[in-house]
Amino acid sequence: MVKKPILFIVVILLTLSLISCSKSKSLNKAFTAEKQEIVSDSILTIADYFPVRENTMKEYEGIGNEFAEKKTFVEFYEDGKVQIKEENPGTTFVRVLEYKDGELREIYAEGEFYHIENMLNANTNRNNILLKEPIEIGNSWTNDDGSIKEITSLNERVETSSGTYEALEVTTRYQSGDILKEYYAKDIGLVASIYEQGGNVVKTLLKEIKNTPKELTVEAYYPTKNKIGTGYVDQIIMFETNDDVREILESILKNPPNDKLIPSISKDVKINEIHLNRESWILEIDFSKEFTENFNVGSAQEAEMLKSLVNTLGKFYDVDKVFISIEGKPYESGHFAIRDGEFFKVDTSDSVKIE
Repeated sequence: MVKKPILFIVVILLTLSLISCSKSKSLNKAFTAEKQEIVSDSILTIADYFPVRENTMKEYEGIGNEFAEKKTFVEFYEDGKVQIKEENPGTTFVRVLEYKDGELREIYAEGEFYHIENMLNANTNRNNILLKEPIEIGNSWTNDDGSIKEITSLNERVETSSGTYEALEVTTRYQSGDILKEYYAKDIGLVASIYEQGGNVVKTLLKEIKNTPKELTVEAYYPTKNKIGTGYVDQIIMFETNDDVREILESILKNPPNDKLIPSISKDVKINEIHLNRESWILEIDFSKEFTENFNVGSAQEAEMLKSLVNTLGKFYDVDKVFISIEGKPYESGHFAIRDGEFFKVDTSDSVKIE
């Protein structure tokens, strides 16, 4: 892989803040309660400049760098935390932000994150303050990397293809000498980022805001109907903010979109829990007892059903090892069994695409 260190650093620095706008719910009581308590005094809060609403997709155009354009989507929110998926031409990030004690912090971040997984309660691996109250010129703070952020304007005029805004300006000065300016418009959120590195200027400007679910393509595998084998199709799903991923995957496994295929699991099977072990990169999935109770098939057909299940889940989470348990116990049937520490491997060989 060809590395682009300078460009990639620019991309990371340009993706510190995000979010959206639409006619939906605000993040949670933490946002609205603080705002309502002081609204009579006309004091501005982070909630004014960082509205979080469900099913919000924001598209940004990039100027000065091929990775400066991006899309953001609100995936999950609860108890003062919001998870945002961010896509640019180079990669996909997920970030968890928390609004607490007058500060908006980035508390978790992970790159190359192409699947959907609720990380709101993941162990903290970041501690970067993006915004800090009071919202007034001169308020500044220092982050762990040595960068200094300061509120430098409350009504900076910013022009984008989506409109012209009077925005809050937050200036970040890095130890390298680089400067990042971020602009937040009231009731909208981040509308622009301008990164200055030497004589180079890279801009990310709000292009469009949509109130829409996120479309996702899932490569789904199923046993074939008329002979022993495995077929696969591209399933299109529409993910809405705070959707239960388990229910989405259940539906995919139970409902092949083609009459040449049969379900990987029966209709009454439930997914109890899904966990991606980030130390071993093994996907751990626990099913209800109906999973094995309804396996009234021969060993060859059972093998294809397991293969289809493992391939679908492994592809979705981008791993090649899947551990299956039933009500907390390692998978065991009349034909196959695994023990703790063992797993099934993704195997797409001999799979046929079904049109």
